[in-house]
Amino acid sequence: MTMQIQEYNETAAALAVLREKYCTVFDVQTVKGMADAREARADVRSYRIGLEKLRKEIKAPALERTRLIDEEAKRITAELLAIEEPIDAAIKAEETRKVEEKAAKERAEAARIAAIQARIAAIRNHYTAAVNQCADYTRLIIEQLAAMALAPDDFDEFMPEAKAAQDETRAALIILLSQQMEAEAEQARIKAEREELARLRQQDEERKADQAQIEAEAKAKADEEAAAIRKAQEAEAARITAAQQELDERQRKIDEEEQRQAEERRQKAIADAKAKAEAEAAAIRQQQEAKAKNTRKKIATPLQEIETAIGVGKTKVSDGLRAAYEIGYSDGIKAGQIAA
Repeated sequence: MTMQIQEYNETAAALAVLREKYCTVFDVQTVKGMADAREARADVRSYRIGLEKLRKEIKAPALERTRLIDEEAKRITAELLAIEEPIDAAIKAEETRKVEEKAAKERAEAARIAAIQARIAAIRNHYTAAVNQCADYTRLIIEQLAAMALAPDDFDEFMPEAKAAQDETRAALIILLSQQMEAEAEQARIKAEREELARLRQQDEERKADQAQIEAEAKAKADEEAAAIRKAQEAEAARITAAQQELDERQRKIDEEEQRQAEERRQKAIADAKAKAEAEAAAIRQQQEAKAKNTRKKIATPLQEIETAIGVGKTKVSDGLRAAYEIGYSDGIKAGQIAA
C-alpha cells in the first residue's frame, strides 16, 4: 500500500502526462531528434528537481521535531542512569563478591581434596617404587607400609579410601614380593646354569685350543717340509733355466758369427764382382779408345788432303768444307758402331 503525500499530488498527477508525452524513442542522430530529446530531458528534470526541493521543505519541520525528541530522551535517560547506576554497581559488587567467595571456597575445597588424593597416591606409589626392584627392597617397603599410621585429620571423609589403598597396596606388594622371589630364584638357577655352561664352554675352548695348537704345529712342520721341497725345486728350476740361458747365449753367439761370416762373404763377393766389372769396363774403354784413335788417324789424312787442295787453289773452300763434313759424318757413324 502506497502512502499518499498531499504535497506530492501535483507531481504524481504529471507522471501520466509525461509517460504519454515522452513514451517514444528519440532519433538523437538527427539535429531535430537531439533537440527534442534535450527538451524532454529538461522537462522531466524540472519535475524531479522541484519534487526534491518540495521534499526538503516539508521534511524540515519533521526533522526538527525528531531532533528535539532525541535530545529530550537523551536528557531524561542520563538523569535515570544517575539514579540507576549506583544501585546497579552495588548489586554487581555484591554478586561479584559472592562469586569470588564461592570460587575461593571451591578452590580451597579442591586443594584440600587434591592434598588428600596426593596422600592416597603416595600410599599407592609404594607399589610403583617396588616394581623392578629386588625382593629385599620390596620386603622393606612392605614393612614401612605396615608401620604407617593413617591419621583421620589427614584424610577426613576419604579415610576409608586411604585405608583401602593401604590394604590393597600391601596385598599387591606381597604378591609382587612372591613374584620377585620366584624371579630371583629363577635368575639364580639361570645364573648357575650359565656359569656351568661357561665352565664347560671354557673347557671345550681349551680342548679346541690344544687341538688347534697340535694341528698348527703339524701344519707348520708340513709347511716347512713343503717349503724345503719347493725351495729345492725352485733351485733346480733356476739351475736348469741358467743352463738353458747359457746354451741359448752360446747358440746366439754362434748364429751371430755365422751371420757375420756370411755377410763378409756376401760383401766380398759384391766387391769382387764390382772389381771384375770395373776391370772389364776399363778394358772395353781401352779397346774403344784404341779404335777411336785409329779412326781419327784415318780421318786426318783425307782432311789434310782437302786442306792442301784448298791451299794451292785446286778446290774451292765451300767444296772442301762439304767434303770434310761428309768424311767426318761417315767416320763418326763407323766409330759409334765400333764402340757399340
